[in-house]
Amino acid sequence: MHRVGSAAVLGAGATASSTLAALGRICDGGVTAYVRGPERAAQMHALGERLGVAVTAAPWERAAEAFAAELTVSTTPAGATDQLAASVPDAPGTLFDVLYHPWPTELAAAWARRGGTVLGGLDLLVHQAVLQCELFTGIRPAPMAAMRAAGEAALAGP
Repeated sequence: MHRVGSAAVLGAGATASSTLAALGRICDGGVTAYVRGPERAAQMHALGERLGVAVTAAPWERAAEAFAAELTVSTTPAGATDQLAASVPDAPGTLFDVLYHPWPTELAAAWARRGGTVLGGLDLLVHQAVLQCELFTGIRPAPMAAMRAAGEAALAGP
C-alpha cells in the first residue's frame, strides 16, 4: 500500500467521510479538510477523532491551499471546484477527483496540464462495482475490464 505524507480533502459530505477513513490508513501526517461552515468543520473533526485521524478543518475560502498536499481528494459536486482550477501550482502532486461526469472536471484538466497525477471517479465507481459483483455473485475475479468499458460507453452517451 502506497503511503502519503500529507493529504487534503475538498468537501465534508458522505464521500469526504469515507475518504477520511481511507486516508487514516495511508497518510503519515494529518489531513486538512476544506469545508463550508463551522458545522461541517466540527463534523469532520469529530469523525477524525472517532477514526484516530488527525484532522484540521479549514474554511473553503482557503481551499487552494489543499494543492500543497501530496494527495488532494475532491469530493465536491460538479462545478464546486471550477474556480480553483486557476490556482493549481506547477508540478502538483496527486489529485483524486471523485466525479466521473462531467469528465474531466476543470480542476482535473488544469491539474493534468500542470503535470500532476489525476485519478477520476470512474476508477472509484468501477472498483466499487467489482467488489459488489464479487460479493453478490461469489464469482472472482469480476470482469473489471468489461465493467470499465461499460462505464466508459455509458458516459460517452448514445
